[in-house]
Amino acid sequence: MQLPSPKFFLLSIPEPHVLLITINRPKQFNALNPEANHELSGIFDWAEQTDEIWCIILTGTGGKAFCAGMDLVNWNKERENGEDKQGTESQMPPTGFGGLSNRGLARKPVIAAVDGYALGGGTEMVLACNIVVATKKSKFGLPEVKRGVTIAAGGLARLARAVSYQLVSEIALTGRFLTADEFKKYDLANEVVEDGTDIVQAALAWAKKITANSPDAVFITKYGIMLALERASMTEATHEWMASEEAVAWRNGENLAEGLAAFASKRAPVWKNPAPLRKSKL
Repeated sequence: MQLPSPKFFLLSIPEPHVLLITINRPKQFNALNPEANHELSGIFDWAEQTDEIWCIILTGTGGKAFCAGMDLVNWNKERENGEDKQGTESQMPPTGFGGLSNRGLARKPVIAAVDGYALGGGTEMVLACNIVVATKKSKFGLPEVKRGVTIAAGGLARLARAVSYQLVSEIALTGRFLTADEFKKYDLANEVVEDGTDIVQAALAWAKKITANSPDAVFITKYGIMLALERASMTEATHEWMASEEAVAWRNGENLAEGLAAFASKRAPVWKNPAPLRKSKL
């Protein structure tokens, strides 16, 4: 499998079927400019379409920040030069900040490995991840109101569906930072580890739990979760889920037969790459 060669990110396969994406802008605290936003969206598109990838880990380099959000210094320079397009759709992919915060019915589980600041768009990306692992020193927040901007890349809606009306109001209207322990207290993080812990290894422990399962079953389960969040009716979401192309691929896939045969034979299953869908679910 040939990995892409992006400008702002480091890509690797630390474990079978696991793609590690490392944001590599340490001088900017891994903040993303428009070019980096589109590039990361393209990486997620590629991962969604690559059968060998079953799970994705997203982290940041430098040990100080996961992602400090939008590159506001770059945005200010554009405004001073009369070239401000950063707040427009042409400068932000439809899939949201980093191509993740407003991504819809994607198949592959995403794990956030946070070691340091995850602010603004960084928190928006974290809120879109399936699993969140963070060191105790990590800080989260949506401080856009402190800079005269707003939370426009999908994170506000995700947060409003995840916590109470009063709590999302507190976080979004004051712009205050939250500690990693607070984030876990509000069920927005799965695990908080001690500072100095290798955060990628901590995330890989979760990834290996996921990739030990049938990829077809994992993908269709994530699809069902996303439909339940996106649709107004739970029952309609379930009917749509079971009638979907994703469900057809799961029913007709080799891994369903393998799982049942392995259970009947009292042996460990041997999973294969799932068959690709006929239509993209990006």
